[in-house]
Formats: sequence, C-alpha cells, structure tokens
Amino acid sequence: MSEIENFITDKEYIRGVIRKSTVSHDHIPDGQPSAQFLSPMDNVQVEFWQNFQANGGKILRCHTRQDRLKFLKMLAEDQQYNVVLNTHNNLCSDLEQAQMNYVNSISTSMPIDAVVVLSTALVARNGSIGFTQPISRFVSMRNLALDVIVISRMVDIVPDFETALQRNPKVAKDAGMEFIAPAPLPKENGKEVRTTKNPRYILLLLDDNPPKDESQDA
Repeated sequence: MSEIENFITDKEYIRGVIRKSTVSHDHIPDGQPSAQFLSPMDNVQVEFWQNFQANGGKILRCHTRQDRLKFLKMLAEDQQYNVVLNTHNNLCSDLEQAQMNYVNSISTSMPIDAVVVLSTALVARNGSIGFTQPISRFVSMRNLALDVIVISRMVDIVPDFETALQRNPKVAKDAGMEFIAPAPLPKENGKEVRTTKNPRYILLLLDDNPPKDESQDA
C-alpha cells in the first residue's frame, strides 16, 4: 500500500465524531425533494463523510495549510502527475510548493492527469460537491481529468442543496452551481479503473476547529 493510501481515509476520526454524537441556479437539482420534507440529521459532518466515501470519494483531513501542502506533495509524488489543471489563481503557490506541473488552461485535445479546484459547498445529504463557475472558470467539472482534487473546509458542509444555494447566493444567481457526487469506480484485476467520465474525487478537507490535544488536559 502506498503512503498516500495510508492517509486516504480517517476511520478513527469518523468513529470519534459518531461517538460524540449539473444544476441551474434557481432551483434544487432534479429529483431532490425540498429540505422541509427531509428528516433532520444528527451530524451533518458525519453524514457527508459517510456518504462521500460510500460513493467512492477519498478524504484527506487537514488541520492546517501545511497539512494540505503535505498531501499535495504526497499526491504529486505518489501519482506522478504529468499535467495538473489549476482552476484558481489562489492555488498557484500551493501547487508550486508541491512541485506539481500545472497549467491554467487547456485545449479540448490536451490530456491532463488531475484538476485542482476549490469548493464552498459540500452537501451531506448525498455526499456531493458544489462547484461554482466563477471559481472554476469552466462550464463543468465533468470530463476533465482522471483525478479531481477538491480543496474545501469543514464549515462548508451543509445538510442539503437548498442550504448550499442560500450560502452562495451571488454565484448561484449569477452563474449557477454544479453539484457532483462521486461514483464508485469499477475494478479490473482488483484495481480501480478511473476515466474522465468517472474520475476519482479526492477531498482535502480543512478542519477549522481541530480537536484539542486531550493530553494537555492531564
């Protein structure tokens, strides 16, 4: 097992939390009932975590920006990406420090290995990611690369689509939000098979309120 796979999930974190407790801009995604008809959630973070991973998504939990840089470097080394598509100028410094060979735009015929994007909406109800076009600068996040590396925060996890749109009213009104849920990857000879139509989603999730070191209370 590679080093990055050792970090790809954090089962102990999930157990600890449990113990403690393409869309248009003016409507909810097709087939989704209004939030008022849905049962409440005990813990939206746990719900998102479980649904995202059940769909095949991978989560790397970060306590600091240095953690994020560490995981980006590990991905660059482990996956040996040739070309990475950068979708936001604010990410240039991180990608350079991670020694990722990135470009800011691509032609329709240009193959890329991974795309790195920001998200300000993670929907717990079905484990989907909300992408905003002003941030991504692309019509859709679909069919771009074999790996979609998403950078987001714990505080961006919301229970449902309605809440996600309410939290991002300007971009939802001006350009719309695209919600994509990972899909389990098929396997051949025991190995996952990624395609641009069914990529791997890797979420670098920053915990804005990391747990306090209990040893300090001793």
